[in-house]
Amino acid sequence: MPKKLKVVVKSLYSHEIRKDVSLDNLKSLKLEDAWPFIRDEIEIEIGSSQLVCIPHITEADLYKVTSLFVPNEKETNGKMFTPLGELVKNVNKEKSNAEYVQWLEEGDFHDADFKFPHESVKITLQDESIKNKVRVIMVNFSKTTVPKGKDLVNNIYLDVENNKDLKGKKSVYMITNVLMAKTIEFRVTRGTSSRIFHLGTASPLVFGLEEFLIGDDGKLIAKEPVAIKSKSLHWQKVDPSDHLYIPGKQATACKV
Repeated sequence: MPKKLKVVVKSLYSHEIRKDVSLDNLKSLKLEDAWPFIRDEIEIEIGSSQLVCIPHITEADLYKVTSLFVPNEKETNGKMFTPLGELVKNVNKEKSNAEYVQWLEEGDFHDADFKFPHESVKITLQDESIKNKVRVIMVNFSKTTVPKGKDLVNNIYLDVENNKDLKGKKSVYMITNVLMAKTIEFRVTRGTSSRIFHLGTASPLVFGLEEFLIGDDGKLIAKEPVAIKSKSLHWQKVDPSDHLYIPGKQATACKV
């Protein structure tokens, strides 16, 4: 077994972590096989107790600000949740506050005041015994969020009549905070073979959730922060047993 050695290098520009771990279970050079190994480290280095890493980078499109999810009563397609897309696609525009509808349609959730401590973060996991390595370099961080001045409660009605996935639901989970990187380089090495992935622009990396209670008419009537146990928040394609962790009453008592 390799030594559990962790090296951290910090500067005003970059934050670099190199860690010796076991990568025996790295089965291929595919991005979907390598991502689970690096996920915990991304969460530790750029997330927080309220921001967890997206389950899989190939599903990044699901993890945008105002994206909605509802829990399933039973597992469907290997998941215990159903993504509904962004709020603007699920809103009842006739009942909702017109000012809020316009704001959602404009889709400008950029947090202009956000400053990340480093221009880049580089994480390398290596297993010297078998020459396997997973590395990610994330550059130019930005944040999208629902502004504090926007209270969706009592101003937004969901279209519960025309959305079968919302029928009968008493609450919905909404992503209200996303940290992303403009540039992501991902390298996977197995022995003497390696592959590099250059991932799109402004890809979501970590996110925060809130739970919104829904009235019978679709109105958002209250919200609660969601305490996420990341180890239990398994939304990965690669594991059919993955499920959405639903906190108990005590877990939801934490503050954002």
